[in-house]
Amino acid sequence: MLAVSPSAAPAVVAGALDTPAIDDLAFSVVAALHRHPHLSNVLTHISRSSWPRIEHTLRVILDPATQHCDLTPLARNILDLMVAERGDTGRIFKPYFGALLTALAGPNKAEVLLSRIHRLAAPDTSVVIALPKATTGVPVHA
Repeated sequence: MLAVSPSAAPAVVAGALDTPAIDDLAFSVVAALHRHPHLSNVLTHISRSSWPRIEHTLRVILDPATQHCDLTPLARNILDLMVAERGDTGRIFKPYFGALLTALAGPNKAEVLLSRIHRLAAPDTSVVIALPKATTGVPVHA
């Protein structure tokens, strides 16, 4: 079903995920998604018919420097499709995207990317804000 040549994104296979590799990977993913009848239709709809926006958004999602607060509504929508498996589209998108990443980047890099994507999709609940302790009015002497 998914026929992607490993040579489709040589920069990803060859080395670390730097900006050119992210660009190559995003381009290849967009090309594959554009060929899928259902996913293409959904992505066209949520991006307001802007495939350049989809490609830019995928670059943002794949960029290791991206934080949850950097995500646009389109990026959050696409991340939801990548990880949530909600509705028909989510149940199609998640396994298709996982297989696509594995084919393009190899199993090890795909696993790292998917793990990071799952963390990015979830709001960071592990951040704990430490509040200063209330003073009791008793002076502290050193």
